[in-house]
Amino acid sequence: MTKKIYVIVSLLFFVFLTSCLDTEERIVINKNNSGIYTLTLDMSKMLTLMDQMGQANKDDSKIQEKKDSTVYFKSFVDTSTALTAKEKEMFKDGSLRMRVDEAEKELIIVLNFPFRHIGDLPELKSSYLSVIDKLGISNKLKNPGDSGSAEDMPADIAKDKNILNPARDAFAFAAAPGKLSNTLVSKDIFNNRIQNDSSMQMLQQMSMMMGDMNYKTIIVLPKKVKKYKGNQTILSDDKKTLTFLTTLSDMLNRPEAAEYSVEY
Repeated sequence: MTKKIYVIVSLLFFVFLTSCLDTEERIVINKNNSGIYTLTLDMSKMLTLMDQMGQANKDDSKIQEKKDSTVYFKSFVDTSTALTAKEKEMFKDGSLRMRVDEAEKELIIVLNFPFRHIGDLPELKSSYLSVIDKLGISNKLKNPGDSGSAEDMPADIAKDKNILNPARDAFAFAAAPGKLSNTLVSKDIFNNRIQNDSSMQMLQQMSMMMGDMNYKTIIVLPKKVKKYKGNQTILSDDKKTLTFLTTLSDMLNRPEAAEYSVEY
């Protein structure tokens, strides 16, 4: 894997949970209240931007990277001494896939976490970044012969929840049989964190260069929706799939755009 790609992969710890770039969050709930939580991060715009910024140093003879790699958490979870017993049970079936095609300017990262009960989902969503950091998953995607060094990976960045998610205390996600919600708890906390966090300022500058950053939440239910509320909502014909859409700029101007609630 090239050093450039490795640096971008390192950035996933910096941008997850901030609605950065084009992100799709999918929650699939089964009849027995088990399900799958999937997060797809399309970082292709960033790859294009980095290419544009590096045109002067571009080597046309260099072979462009094309790779599709998946890391399954189980073997690392089983031998980990850093995870708690509960974390091991919750994340043992997780995986991280990275698909990159430099020629096509494509870079997509997919996180996939099955859960046994919907009640586990809030904790799963709040702790998966910490677990990824403890397991050193990003290093598993790096080939032994790659030119990236330890300096390319900000190893401590995922430990700082304020850096990872400046507005983490402003929202509360809840899930139980028959209902899910994402609620703005404090607009003041949101505004204060956004105004004073350098990472969010960087994201706003990036959106000016790359276009707005889109965030999509898709909820697939085992039965028809009874009641729902959210931003730019799309309900499927069978009334079992809900899609909520928002953008980074909309959320920054109106944090309520990230709120939603579903009853089924």
